[in-house]
Amino acid sequence: MWPARWGGSCNKEPRGRRARPMTNRIAFVLAALVVLLIVVDLAIFAGAGSLFLARKLSELIEWLAFWR
Repeated sequence: MWPARWGGSCNKEPRGRRARPMTNRIAFVLAALVVLLIVVDLAIFAGAGSLFLARKLSELIEWLAFWR
């Protein structure tokens, strides 16, 4: 639970504004965008961006495992 001076619960927007829920439409659009970006990376850059992100994710996992 967040302190009241930070806006109360972490599930609520400060000043009484309601957060917009994640709808199926938004989820499908985000998934389609991710797939499109992967396809573009594979078509134009031969997967170099995906390989870079995979290597960085591997390094992050190793770094987190060290701190565990």
